Amino acid sequence: MNLNISYNWLKEYVVLKESPQDFAKKISLSGPSVDRTQDMGSGLGGVVVGKILEITKHPNADKLFIGKIDIGNSTIQLVFGTKAEVKVGQQLPVAVAPTVLPTGQEINKTIFRGVNSEGMLCLDSELSLSSEDKITFFDNKVKTGTPLAKAMNLDDAIFDMEVTSNRPDAMCIIGMAREASAIMNAKFLYQAPKPNLKISGEEIKLSVNVKEPKICPRYQAIVLTDVKAGPSPLWMQQRLLASGLRPINNLVDITNYILLEYGQPMHVFDYHKLKDNQIIVRLAKRGEKILALDGKEYELNDDNLIIADSASPVAVGGVMGGELSAASANTKTIVFECANFDPVSVRKTARRLNLHSESSNLYEKGLSPINVEVALLRAIELAQKLAGAKVASKIIDVNNYKYKAKEINLEPQNVTRLLGVEIKAARIKEILGSLGFKVGGSGKKLKVSVPWWRDRDMEGQHDLIEEIARVYGYHNLPSKLMAGAIPITYEKNLFAVQDKIKDILVGLGLTEIYAYSFVSEKIITNSSLNLKDHLQIANPLSADFEYLRTSLVPGILQIISENAGFFPEIKIFELSQVFTKADKNLGEEIPNLTVALSGGDNTEIFLNLKGIMEALFKKLNLSDFTVQLMPAKEFWSDKNIIIKARGKVIGSLGLISNKTLNSFGIKKPVAVLDLDLNNVIAIAKLSPSFEPIAKFPEIDLDLSMEMGEEELYETIKNKILKVDPLIKKVSFLSVYQGEKITANKKALAVRITYSHPDKTLELTEAQAIHNQVVEKLKKEYNIKVR
Repeated sequence: MNLNISYNWLKEYVVLKESPQDFAKKISLSGPSVDRTQDMGSGLGGVVVGKILEITKHPNADKLFIGKIDIGNSTIQLVFGTKAEVKVGQQLPVAVAPTVLPTGQEINKTIFRGVNSEGMLCLDSELSLSSEDKITFFDNKVKTGTPLAKAMNLDDAIFDMEVTSNRPDAMCIIGMAREASAIMNAKFLYQAPKPNLKISGEEIKLSVNVKEPKICPRYQAIVLTDVKAGPSPLWMQQRLLASGLRPINNLVDITNYILLEYGQPMHVFDYHKLKDNQIIVRLAKRGEKILALDGKEYELNDDNLIIADSASPVAVGGVMGGELSAASANTKTIVFECANFDPVSVRKTARRLNLHSESSNLYEKGLSPINVEVALLRAIELAQKLAGAKVASKIIDVNNYKYKAKEINLEPQNVTRLLGVEIKAARIKEILGSLGFKVGGSGKKLKVSVPWWRDRDMEGQHDLIEEIARVYGYHNLPSKLMAGAIPITYEKNLFAVQDKIKDILVGLGLTEIYAYSFVSEKIITNSSLNLKDHLQIANPLSADFEYLRTSLVPGILQIISENAGFFPEIKIFELSQVFTKADKNLGEEIPNLTVALSGGDNTEIFLNLKGIMEALFKKLNLSDFTVQLMPAKEFWSDKNIIIKARGKVIGSLGLISNKTLNSFGIKKPVAVLDLDLNNVIAIAKLSPSFEPIAKFPEIDLDLSMEMGEEELYETIKNKILKVDPLIKKVSFLSVYQGEKITANKKALAVRITYSHPDKTLELTEAQAIHNQVVEKLKKEYNIKVR
């Protein structure tokens, strides 16, 4: 939340000698950040207080006048219109040519209908003081020629400050002054208000009935009489305008001033507009309506908290007051309301009505009920000073809130451990004390009592350490590079591996799906799986959910069948549990991964899926695996590939048989990769192993050979790698079957990389090993070199 904070106003509550720029830098390092600093007097350098000495009619224009203006050291002449409505003897802002106003308007010496004009009388809107086209007049105490910025106390800086939402206590002048006092190590000047509470004359009766104490834990009200409604003094108007609030009259302005000064919303009622002199805090009745201060009528619901008199709502609790009970220029007797409301209730009401205000924004963040008391006293004090108010009743205080200071144990050694710098216990006490905390104890444990304005955001020791760190100065904490040995591997964790696998597959263009863990007898038989291998549910919801699945493949095929008509290509995967019979009655959950592609011909989808498998294994740093072509079982086509690693089967890769596809009504080929995640995790690595770059040149020799079409590239590759340690890599180049190749044969071309770790390998040495490779393959696979 961003606030506009006046530096001069702030300095009324804390001793600050820094320039606005230095203050902004220092407080931003340890507290609320200053986004922007605005000089209030900027653009007013050529505007002074002038006194009208003479007014005459313009000889050549009916609607223009000529004025002689005393600007202190000289007298100037200027031409103005009837809109100004000024009189001889009045003192007002005068722009002396040449100058440029804050609005960007240039004022130069000019001639109007033959008469010289050396400046301009200025409206507040032309000086960016307000949006109203009115003139600010000054009494004779202000010397003519005084710069306007000085006369209006505009030699001030406005800070646009960002305050985090967990710090409503700092969203006001006093809260910010308390922050500045701690961060700048400056004296805090706040003194509690002490208005005269003696009832003048006969007491005026007012009854307050809080029917929802949980939503309104504290409600205070007081009647003041003989008030004189009118404009607020200039200093108050300026502060309201600088903070983004429009001055209305001294009574309403006081409540807005308290909002800015104490961070406590208030409201003022016209006493005589409250039927039967009653205030009732209750939930609205469904369909009740209220005309709010924004001029709009709102229909209320039975979960909206309202302030009502004996007849109807007069305010929406914590959000906005009502127009019909508002104080006006004719008001003589008022009721100041100062209350605390539940933040959740205020937030729900504001959102439902789409009615947001400065008050609701503060209440939603959680205010302390204790703030109610001091804020009301300050309002009474200002009303007595600015409106001549007299106290006509005692302060009515309906308090359902029991305050007990929160206490937190703090261990200084934890401060050192977390911040990386030793801060002595005495300095810790000093820092926390400057923020209003009371610190007792000594040695290894301190007992910290949290002040009432911080009891919402202080939960434990970690919060106190954060307060110590920011006041001590984050910029004063030591900056050190990480030290210690770099971890070789990460700790293996099923969820971490599963999360990484999902990220990899999504990155490869696949979509994750979720199928039911329960399957029907029909799906099991359609997948050529054995019904006896499945656990049967004792009380299934229906026949479709009668068995626990032993494979993810049937669910994948069912989803492909249901979606094939909507998508030309399907690329999906599921990572979930399958269930096997560990004994006769209890099942064992095993994490499985199934990837399926559909939408191309057999060769295309098989090769694409093989590429996905290799990319997945590479990302998992799983390189030590072998493949073997095996006769098909279950739902697989003629043959499928069994994937092994370290002597264990980790999965299968292949095409789904036409029989199975037909039983699911699938018309396009489907390729499936099915992996046992437990076995994959056992050999996978979340972090790669370091391999040094070869110091000496490598030699690449290509080998093209003819062999049986059933032989797999992976099998040949693994066989080549085992021939000699100097063989570092085998790369696939091409495979060919056609007219120039014998029937039932294929031509496979590979590139073999040779390298010696300690010297430059000679070509003759590499060729000798290459010959051994050829002989080995001829012997075991009856290859023919092409």
